[in-house]
Amino acid sequence: SPASPNPAKSAAAPAAPAAPTPSALPHPCTLVTAKDAEEVFGAGAEIKREGDASCDIQGANLMTDGVIGVNIKLIDPKDWEGGKKSTFAMFPKEKSVSGIGEDAYTFMDGIVFHKGKVEVNVMASGYTGHKPKAEVAKYIAEQVAARL
Repeated sequence: SPASPNPAKSAAAPAAPAAPTPSALPHPCTLVTAKDAEEVFGAGAEIKREGDASCDIQGANLMTDGVIGVNIKLIDPKDWEGGKKSTFAMFPKEKSVSGIGEDAYTFMDGIVFHKGKVEVNVMASGYTGHKPKAEVAKYIAEQVAARL
């Protein structure tokens, strides 16, 4: 008969390190203030928590103002450069942005940046307010990076 596994041996095997959980990160809504929302959308702007790692900033009238999303996640900083190069290869109009976090670049009318092991994506593609999308994405990214 085949040998049965030795339960003592498998119990002694070292456990794999636990993957970092989103709860180890600040929620992006804690990194955006009502003043930030009003700077972009004007009076009546709202900040809405969307799950563990997403935040929406909305104007008083969602139909005319739109929404800006802010997502946060843990990354391995050594993977950052490869991901950035891949983005530039697939989307040649995107470019580096200086002064936000440790490194940043434009992506789909928004800004992606990293600071240490944290990557933040500010998505302004749904923004339909009166300011240029690039301007509002940069403003929100700068505010979030300063508070990380």
